[in-house]
Amino acid sequence: MHMSAQQTFSFAQASALLPKLKTMLKAANQELMAKAEILANAYVYYEKCEQEMNKVKPGQSSRTNANDGVSDSFADLRQCRLNFQAAIESLSQAKQDYVQAINLWFDEISDTGVILRDIKTGLLDFPARNGSFEYYLCWQLDENEIGYWHMINDGFTGRRPLAVLNEYV
Repeated sequence: MHMSAQQTFSFAQASALLPKLKTMLKAANQELMAKAEILANAYVYYEKCEQEMNKVKPGQSSRTNANDGVSDSFADLRQCRLNFQAAIESLSQAKQDYVQAINLWFDEISDTGVILRDIKTGLLDFPARNGSFEYYLCWQLDENEIGYWHMINDGFTGRRPLAVLNEYV
């Protein structure tokens, strides 16, 4: 991977961007947690409606209409279908809202020039260069400052303390 087309950061530039990124990541996680809860509730409602629909069988109702003695099972089935359709629409909207929010946050955070690896942990890479040596400064939300780096082909498991960076550049 070559980063010549990417913005690169010095340690000072990356560090200066941390307060903004922390704020963005915390807001993103707060919004996504709220949307995930809505999504989970919509899924529970969907499952409940699906189970109710599977229980209702036309012609097998224990209730009868007082006026003509005709079973209300078709009315029950109709209501279950309406509830199930509403549950499907609610679940679909909740999924769409969650995906839209995650995409908007991904774009907003990525527009700063960093590479967002994991929104929940706030794992970010800052493309960096020293001469022809290209690497990433690596930071995540629970860290107070940038203290790690890794080579461009290494991931999180290849993180090394900044103190050893001078051995490579």
